[in-house]
Amino acid sequence: MKNNITQAKNPLISDKKVFYAGLIYFISIVLYLGARILWSTGVFNSIDPIFSDLLFSSLVQVVILAGFPIVMWMILNKQSLKQTALHFFFKKISFKSVLISLALGVLMYFVVICASSFWNTLIGILGYSSSSGTATTSLPVWAAFILTFITTALMPGFCEETAHRGLLLGSMKSNGLKRAILLTALIFALAHMNVVQFGHAFVVGLVLGACTFISRSIFPAMIIHGTVNFCSIYTDYSSAYGWFGGNVLDNFSSFLANSNIFVSFLVSFLILATVIILTTILLSRLFIEQKRAKFHSFKKNLYNSVKGTEYEQSINFEDEIHLYALFNKASATDLKSKVESGEISIPHLERELGHSKINTMIYSELDSCKRPRAMDNIFIYITIFLMAFVTIATFIWGL
Repeated sequence: MKNNITQAKNPLISDKKVFYAGLIYFISIVLYLGARILWSTGVFNSIDPIFSDLLFSSLVQVVILAGFPIVMWMILNKQSLKQTALHFFFKKISFKSVLISLALGVLMYFVVICASSFWNTLIGILGYSSSSGTATTSLPVWAAFILTFITTALMPGFCEETAHRGLLLGSMKSNGLKRAILLTALIFALAHMNVVQFGHAFVVGLVLGACTFISRSIFPAMIIHGTVNFCSIYTDYSSAYGWFGGNVLDNFSSFLANSNIFVSFLVSFLILATVIILTTILLSRLFIEQKRAKFHSFKKNLYNSVKGTEYEQSINFEDEIHLYALFNKASATDLKSKVESGEISIPHLERELGHSKINTMIYSELDSCKRPRAMDNIFIYITIFLMAFVTIATFIWGL
């Protein structure tokens, strides 16, 4: 009898959201592998490679990585579409945040160049050599470029982020944000199931996870992801067809190759340092923009909740510092949503939090941090093992 009570108090699965997220993602990856195997048989070789990529991306990206996780999450957790969207961080952002995200995407493209260069050199030393070829298309260049943009930038930017920063990060953050960001970055890198892309995908995954947490929205990550891929596509096409800026990277690479090792190292270091500094500044701006938007929403809801009541004079809405201190405390103790919904009155908030001084405008919000159980993440671990096996196979056979 005592053992039954103990089992009831300590269930095998302590966090069903993490467990369901792992299960859904595992099924998605199995379906993705099935699609890759189907395409590798050559069954679609009779159609133009661009249209074959469009069909493949539509199946994998839209159906398997975006549509399937959203629908399955709603079914397993019995949530509405609106609740699911909030869990997946589908929250609107300001126009300024959009511009910051676009700038971050351009900067991250240069980070990708550096990271992939280092990674490719490393795996080359270890003996990797690629056996991939270049596909040709009969379409006009402009049509091929647009379709490539859709399949390589637009779809992955939305759909891959839905699966990784939406489904996974949205569920794993309860076990600690650092752990969640690192783990989702690793999974994101392995999900490419290509040893060449693993290195820079992991670095990008870390930034995308941080941006999602900082902005509390998945849209900056989508914009950055899509922008990085777009820059890569444009660079390839501009170099091949003489478009604007097409030879810039080629000329720069030639300059570094023909310079002495000291000049090459110094120039590369200065560029990378500049990119890192600018990225840090933009991430800070994104954080401040998110905090400002949430503060104004908090202030508005707070005012509406007390307007015309006996508590209307209990808080000074002209005292921005005091209001911001209350907002920070409310965010940190998870009281903000309760205040906005009217569950907690102003006198209660005043009594609980007091008139604490604000020390900084950038206040890191606290999240619950439960110790994850092995069974909660069982499907995550199985999926990591599966994707790691495929990635290692691409290294061994040069796929």
